[in-house]
Amino acid sequence: MQQKKKAGKISVSKASSQKSFCIICGNETNGIEVENDFVINSIRWLKTKVTKNVKNNRLVVCKACYPKYKEQRKRYESRQRLYLAFGIIFAFLSIVVSPRIGTVLISAAVVLFLYLMSLLSYMPKIRIGIKK
Repeated sequence: MQQKKKAGKISVSKASSQKSFCIICGNETNGIEVENDFVINSIRWLKTKVTKNVKNNRLVVCKACYPKYKEQRKRYESRQRLYLAFGIIFAFLSIVVSPRIGTVLISAAVVLFLYLMSLLSYMPKIRIGIKK
């Protein structure tokens, strides 16, 4: 581990101590790196602030799991579009039938709920150009 001094504090460089784990099979391996998006950053924030169980592992997709990853990512994207389409159609019909502020708020809540439901099958993007 490398240590760096910053304004009286010592910070540990994570580059040398970071392990890489495949998000599909869970094995420690090298592969195509996963992009850190809002879902992964939210989970890492939760683990840092609430559970105090920070591991800061690198998330990758190994070569053996890449076909399965593509299938799961495609399924996630199609479900996300489907849930959002249902939510928007529901919101539109609700507002047309009963154009009140309560209906607009409930419709927005339903759209948000359906979007959150799509996250149940969440599969993050990978960085295609970077292989490690």
